[in-house]
Amino acid sequence: MGTSMAPANRPEELAKVTRPITIFNADLDRYFQVFRKGSDVYQSEYQIDAAGNTVFEATHKLEYVVGGGMNGYTYLVKREGRLFEAPLSYYSNAGKWDLSPGYVAADVGFARPVLSGCLACHNGQPDAVVNREALYRDPPFRFGEVAIGCEACHGPGTIHNREAKQRRMRLSRGAIDTSIVNPEKLPARLSDDVCMNCHQGGETRILQPGRDYLDFRPGSPLDEVSAIFKMPLKAEQREEADKAQILPPVRGSLEMPSWWKNSSMEMSLCYRASGGKLRCGTCHKIHSPPAETKKAAFYRNKCRTCHTKNSCRIPLAQRLTQKPPNDCGGCHMPKRPVGGIAHSELTNHRIMRRPGQPLPEVAFNEPTDIPGLVCLNRVDRTKPISPLTKLSAYGEIMRRHPELEVHYLEMLDELSRSHPDDPLVLAALGRRALFYKEYEKAAGYLSKALERGSETTTTFLDLGDALSGAGKHQEAAATFERGIEVAPFAPVLYKSLALEYITLKQFPRAHEVIKRHVELFPEDSFMRGLFEKIEGSRSSR
Repeated sequence: MGTSMAPANRPEELAKVTRPITIFNADLDRYFQVFRKGSDVYQSEYQIDAAGNTVFEATHKLEYVVGGGMNGYTYLVKREGRLFEAPLSYYSNAGKWDLSPGYVAADVGFARPVLSGCLACHNGQPDAVVNREALYRDPPFRFGEVAIGCEACHGPGTIHNREAKQRRMRLSRGAIDTSIVNPEKLPARLSDDVCMNCHQGGETRILQPGRDYLDFRPGSPLDEVSAIFKMPLKAEQREEADKAQILPPVRGSLEMPSWWKNSSMEMSLCYRASGGKLRCGTCHKIHSPPAETKKAAFYRNKCRTCHTKNSCRIPLAQRLTQKPPNDCGGCHMPKRPVGGIAHSELTNHRIMRRPGQPLPEVAFNEPTDIPGLVCLNRVDRTKPISPLTKLSAYGEIMRRHPELEVHYLEMLDELSRSHPDDPLVLAALGRRALFYKEYEKAAGYLSKALERGSETTTTFLDLGDALSGAGKHQEAAATFERGIEVAPFAPVLYKSLALEYITLKQFPRAHEVIKRHVELFPEDSFMRGLFEKIEGSRSSR
């Protein structure tokens, strides 16, 4: 964790770039390069036409490196106080540079925002500006703490400092220091929540109403701050279940016993046989991890806290031929490729007796109060999930799973009656009205959503489209302008604003907007071509 994030010009990063490294992606028709200039590292993206001329080029200095190196490192650049991901990452397993996760599917250049929800797990103290996408104060991290610090697992140090005198008196009388959280002394569930805060995957992670990612405090239930959702397994997915990088969820179903949880480890017979006592900390020692050459023996000894050397039916002579030899984890917890991330693997924590061992039947149960979804980190299954949280979860996941739209709309109808003035609900009602081309109605909802604090790119875009649809093009342009002030790196707002100015026949303004768009997002071939046509027509006059 102490190496989760660092300045990008540290010696280890400079050593990865002893010479310029160039990668060509034929699908994107782009060149990507990483190179050193003095004591800093840079990345660039550019395109070359058939005649060998440079069509465009964008170059940015790398400010920070993110990642502990188990699978690789990705890099951040700073643009006008905002942090964005760089197109190239370094993959440790392959020992090579390649496109960052997600860049193969879409060319977003240097404009992929790094949100506070991302940095909350990679950095100790991100200091984000509220309601401003990817914008951070200067410096962007409080107290100069770049990597993950002690407080992530042990709680706020301010409490420890404030109670220093009283603590010394209590400790002198034999009391226990409660100002610092020790995850090993927490109940298993709360201890695992400390780990799940960053290490539990899902389809989406939704903040509870009024909460922020930095509100989580070790020792308290994670679901008080955020809820992690995933699609439940279907019966037809049984054979494929163990091929995914993170096994399917089961936490939260009303039909499940109280000790049943979500992670792959918790679906293992080892976990069930322990009565729920097996936890992340049973095997992982954060402050004293084993060296690479000693991992097999280290984890084998962890297995033997319950098993014996005679538990394995495979002869020792055969086990010694493994690489590494006699490795319990290599057989029962094999590594698997990480979906969507090249050159990367993660350990399968469902401790299987043999390959292909079927998942327990309970893995395919669905909850009854959140149809189509499972909340992975839910503590009290009798306590209802906030309807606002459900709406957000359905809204996020239905983009990939349209079958959830019916549940989203049901929840929206319920909230339109119970929470009619909530900005999330107003924005959703506005988007639905916009879909049905009820422009005036949509504009009413969306204007009120902005008044209530919904300053998202989507809200500005939807309101602008609604006003444009109602024929109020000047108001639409003003709305897109407001949106750009809040989110100056949202390309869709520039495109919409340029279109409104063209509709209004305000061509000089349209020209300036398109020019600014091309300056910020030169990889956008459509807008670049449009700008070149405008420039060509202006010069021919």
